[in-house]
Amino acid sequence: MKLFPLSNRFAIALFAGSLAVSGAFAQGEFEGSGEVADPNCVGDGCGFISAEQAAQNNSDENAQNYSYSSNGESTTDEAWPDTTEQAAADSIPPADSAKVATTNIDEEDEDTPHYIDENAAEYRARKEGFSKGVQFGIRAAAGTSKSFGKNSSDWNLGPEFGGGLMARLPLGRTFAVATELDFSYRMYSYEGESDYGKNEASIKEMLFEIPVMGQFVFDEDGFFVGLGVNLGLKMSGDSEFKQTINFEGKTTKDKRSNTVPTVGVEIGGLFDIGYVVNRSFVVDVRAVQNLTNLLDLNLIAESALMHSKLYTMHITLGATFLL
Repeated sequence: MKLFPLSNRFAIALFAGSLAVSGAFAQGEFEGSGEVADPNCVGDGCGFISAEQAAQNNSDENAQNYSYSSNGESTTDEAWPDTTEQAAADSIPPADSAKVATTNIDEEDEDTPHYIDENAAEYRARKEGFSKGVQFGIRAAAGTSKSFGKNSSDWNLGPEFGGGLMARLPLGRTFAVATELDFSYRMYSYEGESDYGKNEASIKEMLFEIPVMGQFVFDEDGFFVGLGVNLGLKMSGDSEFKQTINFEGKTTKDKRSNTVPTVGVEIGGLFDIGYVVNRSFVVDVRAVQNLTNLLDLNLIAESALMHSKLYTMHITLGATFLL
């Protein structure tokens, strides 16, 4: 068996060592080379970078993905929210979602105008003036009267005063029936001319009045109107007739009492308009037009007034204090 010469052996060994060194450099695994495989590269054909650049890339990546809070705890930019954070995020409505008022309407905001509450209280007070139970009150009134009819032009305006008790029974939110028992004092005056002189008459009477009316209530404004009838019952009355006669240059005066009597019962239509100020005070204007003649033609003794027909209208301003 022939052996390679020593020189040939040395050449072969040197050639094998060169191949090994070349393979080590090719794989970047040669100790002390300072190069490593690129960690950001995946797949075939990846090259090598220096160890310092790999360390720098790793440091930049860590700085980008992690931050530190004030208490030293590290957090990522896209950390998964826990249950509490997710629930809080879910409770926040989108910016374009419809806003829903959640304030209780009974809770007054500091900036809410106070007149709203005042108007509401005033409205409730008015409505209590027409509550569901029967109400009682005291009414006082003053006014005047005017006569219409045959030979009524010589009768003047006459003052009158009255007052009494009132009761109201509501039959719904906008309707009530009211009645009163009033005491009234009235005065009438007459001045007329005759062929021989001048005639004057005055009547004073006291009577009970019983008005009965239906009241229609307007909810929003506190106003109401009433329609009904009025019954007048005379308690007492007296009259006086004065006659002045001028004849042949002489003047004669005569005065007679209770020769102009009035009827004992008066019946008339009633119209009333009023305003409920609050739960205890009501004001109204009332008009009563009598349908019966004021004078009792069967008992009258004065010829100048025998054929008169007086249908009087009474207009009064009243104030009612509810109990």
